[in-house]
Amino acid sequence: MRFHKEFNSNPFSDDQLPIHKPVPMQPKDRAVPDDSDTFANIRTVARLLNISPRHVQRLAQRKVIPVIRLGRRCTRFDIEAVIAAVRKYQLNERGR
Repeated sequence: MRFHKEFNSNPFSDDQLPIHKPVPMQPKDRAVPDDSDTFANIRTVARLLNISPRHVQRLAQRKVIPVIRLGRRCTRFDIEAVIAAVRKYQLNERGR
Protein backbone atom coordinates (compact mmCIF):
# COMPACT_ATOMS: atom_id res chain seq x y z
CA MET A 1 0.00 0.00 0.00
CA ARG A 2 1.42 3.37 -0.99
CA PHE A 3 0.52 6.72 0.43
CA HIS A 4 0.74 9.79 -1.67
CA LYS A 5 0.92 13.25 -0.16
CA GLU A 6 0.28 16.27 -2.27
CA PHE A 7 3.06 18.82 -2.37
CA ASN A 8 1.99 22.27 -1.33
CA SER A 9 4.63 24.97 -1.78
CA ASN A 10 3.35 27.18 1.09
CA PRO A 11 1.17 25.24 3.53
CA PHE A 12 1.37 28.01 6.19
CA SER A 13 0.67 31.66 5.90
CA ASP A 14 3.23 34.21 7.09
CA ASP A 15 1.55 34.79 10.45
CA GLN A 16 1.21 31.09 11.30
CA LEU A 17 4.30 29.04 12.20
CA PRO A 18 4.39 25.26 12.06
CA ILE A 19 3.74 23.73 15.48
CA HIS A 20 6.05 20.74 15.04
CA LYS A 21 9.18 22.84 14.36
CA PRO A 22 10.68 24.62 17.38
CA VAL A 23 11.93 28.15 17.04
CA PRO A 24 15.69 28.34 17.67
CA MET A 25 16.42 30.47 20.71
CA GLN A 26 19.67 32.22 21.47
CA PRO A 27 20.59 34.17 24.57
CA LYS A 28 20.52 37.93 24.19
CA ASP A 29 23.76 38.62 25.99
CA ARG A 30 26.10 35.97 24.76
CA ALA A 31 29.48 35.73 26.48
CA VAL A 32 32.18 36.11 23.89
CA PRO A 33 35.52 34.66 25.01
CA ASP A 34 38.42 36.99 24.42
CA ASP A 35 41.87 35.84 23.39
CA SER A 36 43.38 36.40 26.83
CA ASP A 37 41.40 33.51 28.35
CA THR A 38 42.71 30.65 26.26
CA PHE A 39 42.70 27.49 28.30
CA ALA A 40 43.52 24.10 26.87
CA ASN A 41 43.37 20.50 28.01
CA ILE A 42 46.26 18.04 28.16
CA ARG A 43 45.79 16.74 24.62
CA THR A 44 45.85 20.21 23.10
CA VAL A 45 49.01 21.16 24.98
CA ALA A 46 50.62 17.87 23.96
CA ARG A 47 49.83 18.55 20.29
CA LEU A 48 51.09 22.12 20.61
CA LEU A 49 54.42 21.04 22.13
CA ASN A 50 54.65 17.89 19.99
CA ILE A 51 55.02 15.61 23.02
CA SER A 52 52.88 12.89 24.57
CA PRO A 53 50.01 13.70 26.96
CA ARG A 54 51.74 11.67 29.66
CA HIS A 55 54.83 13.87 29.37
CA VAL A 56 52.62 16.95 29.79
CA GLN A 57 51.29 15.38 33.00
CA ARG A 58 54.84 14.80 34.22
CA LEU A 59 55.87 18.39 33.45
CA ALA A 60 52.84 19.70 35.34
CA GLN A 61 53.54 17.36 38.26
CA ARG A 62 57.15 18.59 38.45
CA LYS A 63 55.83 22.18 38.22
CA VAL A 64 57.80 22.92 35.07
CA ILE A 65 54.67 24.24 33.33
CA PRO A 66 51.81 26.02 35.12
CA VAL A 67 48.56 24.10 35.51
CA ILE A 68 45.05 25.01 36.63
CA ARG A 69 43.41 22.18 38.55
CA LEU A 70 39.63 22.42 38.60
CA GLY A 71 39.13 19.00 40.12
CA ARG A 72 40.75 15.63 40.46
CA ARG A 73 40.45 14.84 36.77
CA CYS A 74 39.90 18.28 35.26
CA THR A 75 43.12 20.13 34.50
CA ARG A 76 43.49 23.11 32.20
CA PHE A 77 46.53 24.97 30.96
CA ASP A 78 46.96 28.62 30.04
CA ILE A 79 48.59 28.32 26.64
CA GLU A 80 50.52 31.59 26.84
CA ALA A 81 51.90 30.71 30.28
CA VAL A 82 52.91 27.23 29.11
CA ILE A 83 54.77 28.61 26.11
CA ALA A 84 56.52 31.19 28.31
CA ALA A 85 57.55 28.45 30.77
CA VAL A 86 58.88 26.23 27.98
CA ARG A 87 60.87 29.13 26.50
CA LYS A 88 62.75 29.44 29.83
CA TYR A 89 64.35 26.09 29.04
CA GLN A 90 65.37 27.09 25.53
CA LEU A 91 69.08 26.61 24.93
CA ASN A 92 71.05 28.71 22.48
CA GLU A 93 73.79 26.48 21.13
CA ARG A 94 76.52 27.51 18.75
CA GLY A 95 77.29 25.44 15.72
CA ARG A 96 80.69 23.75 15.66
